Amino acid sequence: MNKKRVFFTVDPRTKLFLMIIISFIAITGNITGNSIYARLVILLIPSLLVVANKEIVKGTVFCLIIFLGWYAEAFLIRGESQLYDILIFVPAGIVTRFMPTVVMGYYFLNTTQVEELIEGLERLKCSRKITIPIAVMFRFLPTIKEESSYIDDAMRMRNMSLRNTLDRPITYIEYRMVPVLNSVIKIADELTIASVTKGLNITRPKTAIIQLRLKWYDVSILVLAIVLTIFYYLL
Repeated sequence: MNKKRVFFTVDPRTKLFLMIIISFIAITGNITGNSIYARLVILLIPSLLVVANKEIVKGTVFCLIIFLGWYAEAFLIRGESQLYDILIFVPAGIVTRFMPTVVMGYYFLNTTQVEELIEGLERLKCSRKITIPIAVMFRFLPTIKEESSYIDDAMRMRNMSLRNTLDRPITYIEYRMVPVLNSVIKIADELTIASVTKGLNITRPKTAIIQLRLKWYDVSILVLAIVLTIFYYLL
């Protein structure tokens, strides 16, 4: 899978650290007190990285949705009615607790090469029992997405779509699931063979063409995330 050309390349170790911090604070986040402002900045980091990746429209939309969800959670009055809470606070809670992690995952997948991920995990002294499955899954998911688009094209040629699912549900499931399962099995075998061919199962130290180095913006992002996390728990 060809990755998009990025304005600057954030180190995969920085991305992994941000993924952990953002996921933890988003899920367990407090919505009262002064810490909500530190939480807002942390929640917006993935969207700002998407903007820095020259996906300005998409990143701006992510920022706006997360900000509106945060504002609804933090400042709108609860308890006026059950319907009001369901329509406002439940969607806002879902957005602030899950969307930042999803956006960070989107940025991670679109800007990270498998080789960079493997090298970053090895620099962190991760076990091969962790590195190899992650690397395979990292390559597996985009491939499945690509295969799914091919299946959609084939189904449209056979006049099968969601619009006529109710008319022929069994046929739709058959046309959708059987090719996907066949593709999953085939791709899993191919990726396993490729990983063995590339020597991912070798336990001895290996050389790497990619030389990872924390740059000034990696350090800045890490420091910002750490400072905001400290402020979040101290305020």
